Amino acid sequence: MKKIVCFSVIVAMALGSSQAVSGAPPASPAAGRGVQSVRPTAGTVRIAVNMLLGWRVGIYTNVFPELTFSESATHADALGLGSLGGDSDQKVSPQIDQNLDFNLSADGIAFVKQRLNSLALKMTTYRVAGIPDDQESREKLFAFAKDLGTETIVTNAMPASLSQLDELAGTSGIKVAIESSDDPQELIHSIQGLSPRIGISANLAQWMEHGVRPADGFKSVKDRLMVVELSDRSSLGSNSHDVRLGTGVGELQKFLYEVTEEEPQPEEKPSACVNCTRPYGGTKPLFIALTVSPWQVIVSGRKQPGSLGGNFASLWQETEDFEKIVRPAMGYRIEEDARLIPITGTERIPDDVKAKIEAALPRTAAVTPKESRKLLVIDVSPAGGYYHDTVAHANFAIQKMADATHAYQPIFSNDLNNLKYPNILKYDAVFLNSIVGEVFSDPAVMDGLIRFVQQGGGVAGLHGSTYASEDIPEYGEMIGATTGPHRVETATLKVDDPNSPLTRQFASSPLTAESGGRDFTWTDEFYHFLPDGPYSREKLHVLISVDAQKTDLSSWQVRPDKDYASVWIKSYGKGRVFDCVLGHTPTLFETPAMAQLILNGIQFALGDLPADTTPSALLTK
Repeated sequence: MKKIVCFSVIVAMALGSSQAVSGAPPASPAAGRGVQSVRPTAGTVRIAVNMLLGWRVGIYTNVFPELTFSESATHADALGLGSLGGDSDQKVSPQIDQNLDFNLSADGIAFVKQRLNSLALKMTTYRVAGIPDDQESREKLFAFAKDLGTETIVTNAMPASLSQLDELAGTSGIKVAIESSDDPQELIHSIQGLSPRIGISANLAQWMEHGVRPADGFKSVKDRLMVVELSDRSSLGSNSHDVRLGTGVGELQKFLYEVTEEEPQPEEKPSACVNCTRPYGGTKPLFIALTVSPWQVIVSGRKQPGSLGGNFASLWQETEDFEKIVRPAMGYRIEEDARLIPITGTERIPDDVKAKIEAALPRTAAVTPKESRKLLVIDVSPAGGYYHDTVAHANFAIQKMADATHAYQPIFSNDLNNLKYPNILKYDAVFLNSIVGEVFSDPAVMDGLIRFVQQGGGVAGLHGSTYASEDIPEYGEMIGATTGPHRVETATLKVDDPNSPLTRQFASSPLTAESGGRDFTWTDEFYHFLPDGPYSREKLHVLISVDAQKTDLSSWQVRPDKDYASVWIKSYGKGRVFDCVLGHTPTLFETPAMAQLILNGIQFALGDLPADTTPSALLTK
């Protein structure tokens, strides 16, 4: 018999912390997670939405009616959320029997702030039934909200004296969102002439019950929208019921896309720094709450990971539905951003470094191309992604190798529309040059690349490319790995498959002369791939990896098997994947054997250099 959870839920996120299950050291507060937090800090759509669009996904803590603010905050963190909304009618904690309002004692306020800090949670919004009419109480309310770091006060009732409220919002720096539970046009008319500090909190379920489609309501609201309670309905009107997000008449994918279109233009300064992470610019804060009808939350018969004992199988489904419907909106933003980022030029590479690279590059192709080949080279790392200095060095080497060997024609472009199907069919392979960040948010871009490779195309990745779109599992599965701790360090690398046509040059290379072609010392930024990620010798044909017997792995306590590959190939459908995680320093292309490896990898991806892609684990059985 199914149990029914009888409480109203605005949003919950399934816990997916790779560190929590991998044995990796916990993130510090400085890394974006509180000392008592268990949530992941990256690798999920909900986190990317915040960074990319300024949208914070969270819960109003009183959605758990039998819990206090403190207990609800713990659940919010365990569900993977970084934001929440407080409510004036909720008790603070089992020990503090006071409401979360401006009458709270100094000790109570200190407790709330400490609780938020320990979980690295942001009280983005604070909801009240109504804003007091008298000036003194209003000022206390705003001072209380500001003390807790709140950005927006949400009120369920139309406030009196809107002009005075607008003035107080200006002096305090706290915005006010008035809940819109029916057709928003009348509410919009009431706040016309006020500053942008006064806006609207949209209850989409109520909109639809009153016959208003979310996209139509947004046309009236536009930039006044500050908070969204997201839900979907079976039909318009009062006789409808809640359905899974994206399956009803709400057209939520369209709604979120249109909200994104009204965002300010992205702010990009791609040349502002290298070896850095540029912050997103031009975003507009928005608090999004996902709604789940109480009768739809089914308690599963088995425990769900990260649920703190609650087995909310249907609630996890709601989260997955949200992540699907929001991706086109994220993709639109990324493509807007990518248009501002030109391909990295090579002018900043010192002349002596260029000379070293040219001296090390191969002069002939590993094999004669079967036909003329086109290689699409992408190096976009949108704001929020780490931009590597050596992107320029790789572009320089790719062009020079093409000039010398005639193995391919490189086409350098950061226009992500090139990856959409059928545009991508103009190319024989795609080279991902240290791309990092939300590159593949648009499903059409991701699906185009995956379809291309599965149908016989090729993709080659260099260094940071395993850190693109950490929140898109299908990308990690295709490229072969995703995230893990990393820093520049020295290790001994071994040639796992010296007979592969991609690695034969190491047998006669000065790099491996002392070991008879078996291993060599290398300094680079190595990725300590997590054991719960897609990296596995069951899936990859490893060409080069860290020699655990000859490398000090005392700081690499991530994988129990001590298996850290640096270069691999794999089959993916009918297509080919080559990935080299090395390349944080210019040394990669200044070393002949390694430069040859990259050329061989490109020719493998293009389909001209056949190689055994049998997963390494199968070769040892």
